[in-house]
Amino acid sequence: MTPPEALRPRSVTDLPAPWPADRFIVDDFDRWADPLAWGDERALLFLARPRPDTAALIGVGEPAALAAVLAAVITPDGGPSVAESGHLGQVAVASLTRGTWDLLDTTVAGVLGLPTVSHWDWLWTEAPPPATPGEDAVRLLDPVADAEEILAVQAAANPTTHLTLDREGARWFGWRDGQGSLRAIGGTTQRPVSVHLGSIATVPAWRGRGLGAAVTAAMTRGGISSTGQVSLGMYADNAPARRLYTRLGFAVGQEVETHRRA
Repeated sequence: MTPPEALRPRSVTDLPAPWPADRFIVDDFDRWADPLAWGDERALLFLARPRPDTAALIGVGEPAALAAVLAAVITPDGGPSVAESGHLGQVAVASLTRGTWDLLDTTVAGVLGLPTVSHWDWLWTEAPPPATPGEDAVRLLDPVADAEEILAVQAAANPTTHLTLDREGARWFGWRDGQGSLRAIGGTTQRPVSVHLGSIATVPAWRGRGLGAAVTAAMTRGGISSTGQVSLGMYADNAPARRLYTRLGFAVGQEVETHRRA
């Protein structure tokens, strides 16, 4: 089968409708370097480079339609068109609408060869959160002076976080107890159209006191005043976090299944 022609969008306005208005795509698009795209109004597949040394597939839309796009793009030798996009063996991660992987041809899945799996949701809000107890006590942290404490909270409460202390441009916030000990943290990164939250964590012994809600509310309020939109990702099976974020006004914008290299 001849692979479909790839689009070379310079901005989201070059994408077919309805994707220029899709919040998940808009939130991420400017972080990709020279993406290629295949698809139509039902599903769209991107081959992008979020970092110079990493290629990624990002897919949105209806699972069946997205699986069909993948089957048309990926050939058994691992590439859609060498002249257009190089070799898909460079892909280290693929994030597709949840349900798409179940419909993929086994040959396509085998070519991708990405065994590590996670299910997560992308959430967003453009409304300030309701007043939340404790958020007025949340303070900006110093990533150098407070590094040891931040790392200790991450190690105890959120060791698999994707937002790490060495992330360039990240800002860190925290809640301290009466003795000055750091008990809850969160971080933000600036994107072109939003502030993205990550590494929200509360020391296990201090959970159930609303500290995560306080830190999240404070960061969300600041992000809304900065860009008008705040986004975050959460594992799909994290029911307590889902209740917290829903209470603060977040809504699911994309359900994702991500496969990575081992």
